[in-house]
Amino acid sequence: MNASGYQGADPHPAASLPVRPRLLVCYHFFHPDEVVSARMFTDLAEQQQRRGWRVCALTSNRLWHAPAQRLPSRQAWSGVEIRRVFRPPFDQARPAQRLANSAWMIAGWLLQALAMQSFDAVVIGSDPAFAALLAVPLRQLRPRTAIVHWCFDLYPEAVYAEGLGTSAAILGPLAESMMGAAYRSCDAVVDIGPGMRQRLARYGSHWRSETVTPWALVEPPAVAAPDPVERARLFGDAKLTLLYAGTMGRAHDFEPFLALARRCRAQSGDAIGFCFACRGNRHHELRAALRAGDRNIRLFPFADEAALQVRLQSADIHLLSLRPEWAGVVVPSKFFASLAVGRPVLYAGPPESEIATWISEHDLGLVLGGANAIEAAAARLHEILGRPAALAAWQQNAQSVYRSRFSMAIGNDRWNDLLRALVAERASAR
Repeated sequence: MNASGYQGADPHPAASLPVRPRLLVCYHFFHPDEVVSARMFTDLAEQQQRRGWRVCALTSNRLWHAPAQRLPSRQAWSGVEIRRVFRPPFDQARPAQRLANSAWMIAGWLLQALAMQSFDAVVIGSDPAFAALLAVPLRQLRPRTAIVHWCFDLYPEAVYAEGLGTSAAILGPLAESMMGAAYRSCDAVVDIGPGMRQRLARYGSHWRSETVTPWALVEPPAVAAPDPVERARLFGDAKLTLLYAGTMGRAHDFEPFLALARRCRAQSGDAIGFCFACRGNRHHELRAALRAGDRNIRLFPFADEAALQVRLQSADIHLLSLRPEWAGVVVPSKFFASLAVGRPVLYAGPPESEIATWISEHDLGLVLGGANAIEAAAARLHEILGRPAALAAWQQNAQSVYRSRFSMAIGNDRWNDLLRALVAERASAR
């Protein structure tokens, strides 16, 4: 058993596996894209290559943050072969174009996969929407291949959570039926948290279920003190600092944090500072919600990856939110990034969600919940304000839990074990 508590795959005879099994990884965005989910699949491909797999990545020729830019159709990078399917510049903010993009990408990937040399295993992500449907034709056309879906976002549940109205209600049952067929075509469905696994269970149990959580993009070796220049730039002279760093999208909330910041300011002025360094669909709503008296709240642009570690380490505690309708549909990756740099989390989200459970089980922060949540959180923050040793111990615990349960090495060891077990099972069945 490793540090994560995972016992590894069942042993199989060495002869049942190729010397270097072939792995195909399918995800909408990939290296050199820096969006977090693209980095997860890039890391997965690179780390499995280091564990003895011959890896090919199927992706698109567009960047998430610059869709007008085109990337080359073939590339070799870090031992990984990258093949990019051309796609038109569909507008992902428009539901019809998003669905058209999904159909285009799934068809393009299928044609590419069938033209390639046979592979032993394939991992399909959940971007573009409904990408798991690729498993249905692959199962028929490549019956010897082990097929795994790594579910970062649930569809059509994510469509329901976005509140897209009548069209989602009408098409929902058909989409659910199609996704059920996709899951049944998989040897395993890998979720990223217990709440997501519960939602997936309603589709049946014809596949192997595993949990592999996202890992952090940066994993510093120790808890570091904030960079004084960055801290002063983001928080001024605040003595205790709280940072929201990442996307402020449809799944996220900011109102509880504004209420908490105002409660703290009423009690101790600017001693406790809040900063939102974010982007996303709700960023403009956040800006519009600020008041003239919110002097302990600051807004800053999103940090690129080169500046990410310094940014994350600039605060004492991190802010994280999830709207109730998104519980079990997504798991914010910011949670793992916070723990990796040794920062506890103040979480505004449903108490039944994975993050609330992990926080409670491992003392990783605070959960804003209940009738007196704002007052209780403000009281705890003011307690920490006067106890720097307690804050330091909290931070050390956060990083220790990350290393023992959620690190990139642990996640990729689990992937290696799972994929090799599934390939061996397919070979034994033959």
